[in-house]
Amino acid sequence: MRRVLAAILLTLAAAALSFGQSNADLARRELNAGARLYRAGKSAEAEQHFRRALELDPDGKATRLYIARVIQQLYNPDVHTPGNVEIGERAVTAYREILAKDPRDEDAFKSLLLLYGQLKQDDKARELVLGRANDFSAPNAKRAEAFAILSGRQWQCSYDITEQPANKKTAETPAGSTTVYTPPADQGDLIRARQCVADGMQFVEQAVALDPQNRSALTYRANLLREASKLAEMEGDAAQKAEYERQLKEAMEFTGTKADLGQQAETDVVAGVPMPAQKGVVSGGVLNGKAVSKPEPEYPEIAKAAGAQGTVTVQILVDQEGNVVSASAVSGHPLLQQAAVAAARLAKFSPTLLSGQPVKVSGVVTYNFALR
Repeated sequence: MRRVLAAILLTLAAAALSFGQSNADLARRELNAGARLYRAGKSAEAEQHFRRALELDPDGKATRLYIARVIQQLYNPDVHTPGNVEIGERAVTAYREILAKDPRDEDAFKSLLLLYGQLKQDDKARELVLGRANDFSAPNAKRAEAFAILSGRQWQCSYDITEQPANKKTAETPAGSTTVYTPPADQGDLIRARQCVADGMQFVEQAVALDPQNRSALTYRANLLREASKLAEMEGDAAQKAEYERQLKEAMEFTGTKADLGQQAETDVVAGVPMPAQKGVVSGGVLNGKAVSKPEPEYPEIAKAAGAQGTVTVQILVDQEGNVVSASAVSGHPLLQQAAVAAARLAKFSPTLLSGQPVKVSGVVTYNFALR
């Protein structure tokens, strides 16, 4: 009797194992079928196969990511119809399910942050990043990156106020044109910008404490100091402005972001205005159309995660042979500037002739970063 019972149990165990293997095989087939459809651009059909694979193998981590990706592919961030927004929300739910099982899943985290930005759900984006920043079980480098993203959002808050056309004007000085910052009509804007800078600096310090070499945090420290300088100018506090400018110079030297063309060039870059042409250098204005070769910059992952986009302007110096010998960003989102500068250094231009002789040219090139 015992032998019979044992045989029955072994048979059941073997059947269960066989069933499990069969399900796993079927799940893999569904995943492969879904992947083929996804590559062919048939996202809706691909999702059906991925969901069947998940039913067959509920523990399939990759399967959940495939489902989230295919839904995200269906979402168009440039279309704001209720149906399209609903698709975006479905993608959000799919990524949140992944993070619920694995809070450290980097793909899900960055994709969810991007979706929140596209859906204009800033509060949820902040909550997500703040959760990562305050997750003491997460690696210090990841927490620092999260604090850097938070500092960037605070920088953007101040920048959107100080750079309003009504809050600045161009003035002519013996050294050339410069930007003068004036108080906003609404005093509340000034108070809000000041608070954003203070909060941003706090996030920077938390990031640097976790990861002293975090490039994004160090860059934001410099940009926030620039914002503090502009706000001090708006308030008519020359002494405080000078102190912030001193700290800004130290921050730029520490991060190695000092411009290549000397102290005057550095000052002009900080001021956010193109530098005047040097002696023996022709001013060429915007040089995009004169480029023989202008490689596109890479889109930094952290910039995508932070929702950073827009135009970056890079000041360049082109030698007599059309090679870029120096480049430095003069405007644009800090998380995008380094990539734009790297691309600008690889650009090639037709030699500029003056009286038949090749000369150096100073000008700017622009790069547009757009989230898709």
